[in-house]
Amino acid sequence: MEVTATPLPCLAIADKALRLTPRDSEAIVARFLRQIAEAAATGLQRLDAMEEHRLRAAAVAGNTLRPGKLFPLLAFLQLRPVTSPRVVARQLELSISGAGKLLARAADAGLLVEISGRQAWRTYLVTDLAVAFGFARRPVGRPVEPPKVSEALDPSLSRFDAEMAELDAMLARLGVVSHVGDEQT
Repeated sequence: MEVTATPLPCLAIADKALRLTPRDSEAIVARFLRQIAEAAATGLQRLDAMEEHRLRAAAVAGNTLRPGKLFPLLAFLQLRPVTSPRVVARQLELSISGAGKLLARAADAGLLVEISGRQAWRTYLVTDLAVAFGFARRPVGRPVEPPKVSEALDPSLSRFDAEMAELDAMLARLGVVSHVGDEQT
């Protein structure tokens, strides 16, 4: 899925010409570094799309009167974005018919796209990947605003920030420099 936040050399296929130590190795290395940077950028886009899907899924599940197995399905989709009723039925211990109806509900809510085009053996894909792989069109117009954070979470988030500040202060007293978000820790 190309999910990464740090560019790693294993994300780009090395050029065969590097084995032969050619005269123009600088151009090959530059092309290799561009591949790594592109893979990292794609990975960050995938990470953002996963987070957006998680927030949309939480909003849909929160507004559903009788969610049933919708919560386990949404958690399962984070691990396996391509699925079918048969797989969901086995994973969530449902009938194949019930799993198909659950997936159809998720597709009606805009969380999944049916990509197989077949009535009997349907296959579903998470919306952002369906757009990336060309199974669905990118929505036209302004992007849907992500759901707002509940005000009930504010005390929890501020308590977490206070705990992190205490941890940073303790680490500073011990002589350990902590840069959140940096690669130095």
